[in-house]
Amino acid sequence: TKEDAVAVREYSVPVLVRPDPPRDLTDLVEAAAVEAPDAVLFSRRSGGVWQDVTSTQFLAEVSALAKGMIAAGIQPGDRVGLMAKTCYEWTLVDFAIWFVGAVTVPIYETSSPEQVSWILRDSESVACFTQNDHHAATIAEVRGELTSLRTVWVFERDAVAELSTAGRPVTDAELAETFDLITRLLR
Repeated sequence: TKEDAVAVREYSVPVLVRPDPPRDLTDLVEAAAVEAPDAVLFSRRSGGVWQDVTSTQFLAEVSALAKGMIAAGIQPGDRVGLMAKTCYEWTLVDFAIWFVGAVTVPIYETSSPEQVSWILRDSESVACFTQNDHHAATIAEVRGELTSLRTVWVFERDAVAELSTAGRPVTDAELAETFDLITRLLR
């Protein structure tokens, strides 16, 4: 009704800094490895011990995982679910997804099967990373509704290591071609 209508005013200001279109978040990882190769970006717990991860190591791990995703058929523009607590692997996977030009579809680790189904179905995700078997079981409950979903990877089942190993045949040049394709699409 007219009484319920609210006027919305729009304001704009001139752009103060022009963005560099070919740049994106993946550039942060590459720049860190070049500018400060030994800088510690993360500390992660492994076998009860905290281990530092330098910018060079992180770039290598992201690249290896991205190559594994390419080997598994993940293409630029694909949507990939990510259902886990905030952890090192979450960050690693998120950057690797970006490195192949795919889109991360975050899912709360506490989401119900119905919510997971809606998120993965609506986004047409082709794959999903989960932290553990509990999360994988949540997806399994609704798997029949997810016609686009091809693969579920589980961190606690060494999915990162397995994908990184599977990506070894993918060359640096092939990964660079993916970057070039993404850059061209963004222009």
